[in-house]
Amino acid sequence: MNIKMLLYTGIIIPIVFWASTILCGFIHGNYNHLSGTISELGATGTPSEPLMATLTMFSAILSIFFIMGVYGACKQLDLNLIPVFTLPAFTFMMGWAAMFHAGDHLHSASGPAFLLFYVGTLLVAVLWRGRRELVSVRVTSVISLALMLLIFLRFIPAIQNTYPGLIQRFVHLGWSVWFIGLSIGLIRLVSLQEN
Repeated sequence: MNIKMLLYTGIIIPIVFWASTILCGFIHGNYNHLSGTISELGATGTPSEPLMATLTMFSAILSIFFIMGVYGACKQLDLNLIPVFTLPAFTFMMGWAAMFHAGDHLHSASGPAFLLFYVGTLLVAVLWRGRRELVSVRVTSVISLALMLLIFLRFIPAIQNTYPGLIQRFVHLGWSVWFIGLSIGLIRLVSLQEN
């Protein structure tokens, strides 16, 4: 597979993820996206559990190809590789959630791995300086970081108690923006180099 094809998975993954949350929300039944967490969609014994687990694992598998694409693009473009090594956190988290559904005592054990995404977005913003073509990728990384930092709304009881699903979706929107930004930006740069 060529690098650009691998990078396109960074656009496909968020589409699969968000489509799965919407579709599984309908299958689940009485589900509210503002108050319900995403883990509830794949919780043990729910009607949406099998589909959510399948699509979550599919996202994890797709992310392996995305990581290969980002790594290949960084090598080809002579970009610092350190941010790439934060991306497997996604594969681990999604694969883990697909295997250990909400209700299993191991389900939340992969949560700390997500902290690598905060580091990754920051590393892209800092380490990929000096090239005008990378400004949009760096800006997208900062926007992604800002969205993911909205997790701290959990410390406001009135918001956490009413909208835990919304808070969680800000974080998922953050990595989605980052993946799409990396994909589009690196595809553009690889294409420019090939021409």
